[in-house]
Amino acid sequence: MLKIRSFAKINLALAVLGQRLDGYHDIQTVFQTIDLCDELEFRASRQLELCCENLPGIDQRDNLVWKAASRLASSCGVKQGASITLRKKIPAGAGLGGGSSNAAAALLGLRRFWNLDAADSDLFSLAEELGSDVPFFLNGGTALGTGRGEKIEPLPDVPPNRLVVVFPGVHVSTAEAYRSLNLGLTSSAEDLKIQHFIGQMQAVNGSLTGIFNDFEASILAAYPPIVEAKAFLEKRGAATTLLSGSGSSVFGFFSDEESAVAASRDVPRQDWRVFPAKTLSRAEYFQQMFG
Repeated sequence: MLKIRSFAKINLALAVLGQRLDGYHDIQTVFQTIDLCDELEFRASRQLELCCENLPGIDQRDNLVWKAASRLASSCGVKQGASITLRKKIPAGAGLGGGSSNAAAALLGLRRFWNLDAADSDLFSLAEELGSDVPFFLNGGTALGTGRGEKIEPLPDVPPNRLVVVFPGVHVSTAEAYRSLNLGLTSSAEDLKIQHFIGQMQAVNGSLTGIFNDFEASILAAYPPIVEAKAFLEKRGAATTLLSGSGSSVFGFFSDEESAVAASRDVPRQDWRVFPAKTLSRAEYFQQMFG
């Protein structure tokens, strides 16, 4: 039996450059892993099986864990199966990358569980097919994502930071979020906002005061509960707050663990899910994944 943790992400910066001819959008984003996590458990079985806990209403074969396991088995000629249990804690559809993280964790976990001689490049190829955010979760830590988000360039780890994540109980369609930006085709000019943010982050010892997300301009106006969640974090002492991905989760950075935990306990609405968390370096990401 093998257990593996599947960690969430936040976006420290996100710039949407424009729509591509294939219908997708070019983005530049700085991903960051945090210690909020799901758990996957693998046991020996003659066939491939998946049991999902706390994830109602999703067919097994539509789950990214199932797709990742099936494609890995097919590409590597695996004849044995695996009984996989997925225990969810990361809210689905919250902009925290839970499904993508689960898929990457399945690839990494099954490579070890099945004792496969599969190169990292093979896993990256499968990850790109599974979803735009999946390749990032084969790296973890702090990284720049370009293209659809699938092209990953590791960045120096930011110093440890404490934060609180709030999922305000509303769901934002990713497709609708992109449509709301009303962008034209991708410009050939490089967007300099991300490069400026990365430069500032590296020059000022991991300063995160310049975090930004292009989606906030349209998403906040359309979803008052998200605005309320940001205001909650600010009122409780968060130094900075931001929407993660296209939402609907928001996060805020706090000066220390005590402040973050205190804020997470003072929740005004029953339909909110609130998580104190901390950032994970690349080394911590892999140590805690299999730890």
